Amino acid sequence: MNLDEYAVIRTGLVLSRKEAQPGENCQIYPALSLKNITEEGQVLLTEIENYSAVEQLKEEYFTREGDVLLRLSASYTAVIITKKECGLLVPSHFAIIRGKKMIDPRYLRWWLANKRKWFYKVASGGTMMGTISSGYVAQMPFEPPSLEKQRRIGEMFELLDRERQLLSSLAVKKKQLINKVLINFVNDKGDVI
Repeated sequence: MNLDEYAVIRTGLVLSRKEAQPGENCQIYPALSLKNITEEGQVLLTEIENYSAVEQLKEEYFTREGDVLLRLSASYTAVIITKKECGLLVPSHFAIIRGKKMIDPRYLRWWLANKRKWFYKVASGGTMMGTISSGYVAQMPFEPPSLEKQRRIGEMFELLDRERQLLSSLAVKKKQLINKVLINFVNDKGDVI
């Protein structure tokens, strides 16, 4: 079976096709961009920009809870949309994957994360920024385990993500502390430790 038998997969909106020109009547929507998705698979809501469209856009282009978005160019990052990220316009840089059969989004994100090396190999173009199509993603062979196993795998992957974030945060704080100690030492304001 292929992934499209378990999920509806479509590309986000090509924004240039519906973009309003200055002075035109328009609809304003909050829109995702590549800079809103971290390499680790998190959605950054702090830098969401508004998009002006010449008409009302179809609901299918907006995020829903449980959607999995896949970046269609390097780094091929997958993210899960939570309740707080609903209603964002998805540009054509991403595939929107919506489960239609019993599929755990966390498992699907893990599965896609494990396909990143494959995406790099098959991406069109001779550069590292090659793209894949949502059609290609839809035709990928997909044989998920039972829903219970999917949930367990998804939970473990989620825990790994949290641990990675905590370790990253700890490394930043430790670097700041060491820099303060070294500055004080250089300025003769105290002992090294």
